[in-house]
Amino acid sequence: MGDGDGKPKGGPQKVAPGREPGAEIVGVWPAAVWILVGTGHYLNDPDQFAGWKGALYFVLGTGLVALVGGVAGLSARRTVAGIQDRLLKEVRHRRDLATWAVSLGLWGLLGLGEAVLVTLLALSTVAMLG
Repeated sequence: MGDGDGKPKGGPQKVAPGREPGAEIVGVWPAAVWILVGTGHYLNDPDQFAGWKGALYFVLGTGLVALVGGVAGLSARRTVAGIQDRLLKEVRHRRDLATWAVSLGLWGLLGLGEAVLVTLLALSTVAMLG
């Protein structure tokens, strides 16, 4: 038994509603940005993606960006969520419209940061293949 309160030590803990562990979509946003940048360059100069260059960029590159960018993005989202929860518990003890707006702003900035980094990586890859 636990600490004399009748509950087993280290037993299952209750999870707040909406916080159940489960599968998370990983890599969709970075891969979409990667494909959009590549498509834009392809429409501008199709010869740049002729043959193995197009296959390397779209097939191998999209997979790598989805995997690496998705794992990095998931880690960043979890870190921001943890920091946000701690900060909101110190400032406000309940969720309301202000905390929702702050949360939405943080997620927007995180998504924008991911998009900028993937765009820079895609542009440098296109330049290296060109």
